[in-house]
Amino acid sequence: MFEVEARVGKNRLVVRIWGDVEDAEARRIGDAAVAAIDRLRPGLDMVSDLSGLTAVPPEGLAQLRRIVEAARARGFRRVVRVVGRSTAAALQFERISRAIGHEAHLAFSLEEAERLLDGGWSA
Repeated sequence: MFEVEARVGKNRLVVRIWGDVEDAEARRIGDAAVAAIDRLRPGLDMVSDLSGLTAVPPEGLAQLRRIVEAARARGFRRVVRVVGRSTAAALQFERISRAIGHEAHLAFSLEEAERLLDGGWSA
C-alpha cells in the first residue's frame, strides 16, 4: 500500500510505502509520484517513508530511478528517507540509491524527517 502527497505549500513530495509491494503497485507508485512532482516548484524536497515496507519488487528499482529522474529534472534539493527501525529496508534502498547516484539523509520517523527539512538543513 502507498500514499503520495504533493505538499505544495512546503514544496515537498511525501511518499509513504508499507507492506509488500508487487511490480504493478510499484508502477502505480511511480505514476503517482511523477504526477505529484509536476505539481511542485523547482527546488523541491522529498521524503520517502519506507518504515513499514517489507519487500521491494524488481520493478522498484526502475520506479525509484524514474522518480529520481523526474525530481532531478525539477531541480530537487534534499531527500530524507524514513527507515524506522527496519535495517533491511534501509540497506536495500541504500544499495538501489547508490546504483543510480542518489543520496538521501536517513530518519527514524516521518516527524523527524519533517523537522529536519523544516529546520533549514541545506543540501
